[in-house]
Amino acid sequence: MAKKLTICVVSQRVPYPPNKGEKLRTFHQIERLLALGHNVTVLSLCDGDAESDNAKALAEVCGIEVIPFRTRSKPVQYAWALLNQQPISVGAFYSPSLQRYIDESLSGRFDVMFLSASSLGYYVFNSVAYERRQCRLFMDMMDVDSDKWLQYCDNSRWPMNWVYKRESVGIRYLERRACEEFEATFLIAEEEVKLFNTQVSRAKKVTVLGNGLDFSSFYPPDSTNDAQSPRYLFTGVMDYKPNIDAVVWFVEHCWSAIKLRYPDAKFTIAGMNPTQEIQTLGDNDPNIEVTGFVDDILPYFHQATAFVAPFRLARGVQNKVLQAAACALPIVTTSMGAEGISFAGPTTMWIVDDTQSFIEACIQTMEDRVAGIEKGQAALNALSASYSWENQLLPLEEALNN
Repeated sequence: MAKKLTICVVSQRVPYPPNKGEKLRTFHQIERLLALGHNVTVLSLCDGDAESDNAKALAEVCGIEVIPFRTRSKPVQYAWALLNQQPISVGAFYSPSLQRYIDESLSGRFDVMFLSASSLGYYVFNSVAYERRQCRLFMDMMDVDSDKWLQYCDNSRWPMNWVYKRESVGIRYLERRACEEFEATFLIAEEEVKLFNTQVSRAKKVTVLGNGLDFSSFYPPDSTNDAQSPRYLFTGVMDYKPNIDAVVWFVEHCWSAIKLRYPDAKFTIAGMNPTQEIQTLGDNDPNIEVTGFVDDILPYFHQATAFVAPFRLARGVQNKVLQAAACALPIVTTSMGAEGISFAGPTTMWIVDDTQSFIEACIQTMEDRVAGIEKGQAALNALSASYSWENQLLPLEEALNN
């Protein structure tokens, strides 16, 4: 029988409720660790009373200790990052009190310290106890964040391109050190590992730790959607740059042509924190719905005739695409939106990168309903076969047992 371990999970945000990518992933990792009988403590940054309440809720739901640490004001975060020559994303999640707790914890309070983002590596490398640490160190980088910042740099003008390039260089340093010095490091997909080995480190010590899906939360509707006009759906946190870029590109480059063919077509953008730019899309077109936060996203999947994922900036696996597949919804995506999804291909979704092909694929989801149903069912079948959280998290279980 595997040894039961005391594990400290450190996260940038309280991983509850599990309603967005990184929270969803970390929450299910915690659930799996508990199911394996390990003793888990969570250390999380929080920036207000709502986050503190989320910490209490997570503690109650999982029956574990969750210790929140308040973040500092944004001006202090930025000033700290500049003065300490660190990436802004390190400064944004740096807390002196959390640093002290980690200093104490590295000396043997826990068997394993599990960090859920590359930027959190600073706490460990900066610790006075690092060289005499008594616990094993794991890091879930999720995505190659340094490449994401580089994408932002390539798509921005001065001065933001300088800011993003600086961020990329700083995060790449932390990624490289974690890979070379931690016992185990994880990325979300094989494509991310290949990119990491090419751009960051050739140490070949990174393992794929995929995302699963909660099939009790996402499933097909009881009956086929026979709407006479298309209802396209995009979901996600709508103050996140890749999501904003994807939606704005779709509206500016594809939407008019789709409406020319289907004047009653609807496009729903469902997700919390829409920026003014996103809200304006809905204000300017009655056929575009911007929902903001919703309590239950499933009805939006069931009402849609197709899911669009027109990503041009992205890293890692898009949970939203997995969720659409779980609902057997026809999916139109770019290759970036399909990245890291093992079953992505012509039999399971439309994968197109140029504007005209994206428009045509969106129209085809309506004009060839049989093809849409077949692709949706094929995606659901493939997802069901291998994307349970228990299956996807086996590499973590194996690393802990080594």
